[in-house]
This record gives sequence, C-alpha cells and structure tokens, in this order.
Amino acid sequence: MNKKDLRQKQISRLQDFAATEQKEQEDRQLLEKIMAWDGLKSSQTIGVTSSLAYEVDTSRLIALLWDQGKDVYLAKANNNPEHSQDFLYYSYMTKLTASKFGVMEVNDPSAKINNDLDLIIVPGLAFAEDTHQRLGFGGGYYDRFLAKHKQAKTVALANSQMIFNTTEWNVEQTDIPIQTLITSNLV
Repeated sequence: MNKKDLRQKQISRLQDFAATEQKEQEDRQLLEKIMAWDGLKSSQTIGVTSSLAYEVDTSRLIALLWDQGKDVYLAKANNNPEHSQDFLYYSYMTKLTASKFGVMEVNDPSAKINNDLDLIIVPGLAFAEDTHQRLGFGGGYYDRFLAKHKQAKTVALANSQMIFNTTEWNVEQTDIPIQTLITSNLV
C-alpha cells in the first residue's frame, strides 16, 4: 500500500480508536512501560512531541519527566523548505501555540534549542514490529532530523492500532527506523 493511502486509513482508524476506553488503558500501559524502561532512566535530555488526540498521550509522560527532574524539549517544525525541526526547552511555565498541523509547540522565540538530546520519543501512525520502520505524517521532519542527529536514542510508543507485523508501506532510503519500540500488552 502506498504511504499516502495508508496514512489516511491510519488516521481514520486512530481517530475511531481514540474514543474508546481501550485507548486510555493502552496509553496507561505504555506510560508505565516507558517509565520503567532503562533507556529513559539513563536519559536526562528528552525530546518529545505534544500529542494529538488520536496519538498515544504524551501529556502525562511529560509531567512525570518533569517530576523526575528531566529536561524536556518539545519538537517544533520550522517553517522552511527543508522541513527541518528543532527541540525547544519546555517547562510547565512555557506558553504553547498550535502549529499549522494542530500540534502544540513552544511559543517563545528565546526558548533554548537543544538538538543534541539523549533520547527522542518519536511519534508515528504505524510501526513495523519486525524492522521498527515507522510511517510518519508525511512531512519528513523526523527522518531529516534523525539523519543529522544520530547520537540520540530513539523510542516510539505504539498502541495496538499502530502495530503491523511487517511494513505494509513502501520504505524509502530516507526512512529511519526507530531503535526501540514499546508496545501495549494488547499487541
């Protein structure tokens, strides 16, 4: 299946799933698993994206990271032809604004940028269990970023609706697989 068609199918599937109690249950399981994961425990600077309603909820995760004294950086898509992104320092005092994609981003021109992170929690619409390939949202922001910043560990949180046994989409040379895939118990 081509990526564009699968993206549309996955967004619809995830939007339907977002209204269920099962999604809430899986989000809790994923939160427990990542908080117990050694890769998170050994990381101090963590990049994350503010989740949309149909994605795995990152709001509770961010709050727990703050409670543990971790430095949280929120992804911000740059408005340029290169589709680049940066990670901006994010605290509970930071003002956010919705991007053109509807994602909440840091709205402070003086916010500290840190692209040399210990860990990046990478969002996606679909993940292949066998290869850890990811189907993103189509802009290439994360793949471009990860190609330039190879030192960071990468992890993705995937609920039962995001997991595929193998890739059912075309994998391109520029697609960067995720190092660690954390799934719910229901997968």
